[in-house]
Amino acid sequence: MDQPAQNIHYCVTHPDIETGLSCTRCEKYICPRCMVQSVIGARCPDCAQTKKLPTFEVTPIYYVRAYAAGIGIALLTGLVWALVRIMLGGYLSGILVIGVGYLVGEVISRVVNRKRGSGLAWIAGTSVVLAFTVSGFIWAGPTGLHLLTRDIFGLIFLVVAVFIAVDRVR
Repeated sequence: MDQPAQNIHYCVTHPDIETGLSCTRCEKYICPRCMVQSVIGARCPDCAQTKKLPTFEVTPIYYVRAYAAGIGIALLTGLVWALVRIMLGGYLSGILVIGVGYLVGEVISRVVNRKRGSGLAWIAGTSVVLAFTVSGFIWAGPTGLHLLTRDIFGLIFLVVAVFIAVDRVR
């Protein structure tokens, strides 16, 4: 007994994949990789009209604003950090770097209207490292960075500060 021939359908986007799934709106055949699940059912990417959330749409002007704010706040916090380090000593001022991380992340977040993205996270992390560098130069001159990088607690505080700054905009 011969089976009746069935219609074989292929995905519109991936013609080498057999499928029986079709878009509930336009009825194009789609594979599970292309499918976008919606409230109404499976849709093709064109009918689903997937877009990024506005929070994650970062235009170039926001990057310029983030760079400017990052450099400005890094220079300012680096100066304050160095002065606190000179007056209070290294370990107590190490805790200050956590506040520097939060402040850098928060300033950048506010300047870019609370936008989020990996590019902004890089800017925030780099700004904290710039504040660390400025602080080292003011505190002990060009050899200050060498001294700072040998301080394991200072580096741990720096990593925590970078994480906090990045977390504010990622």
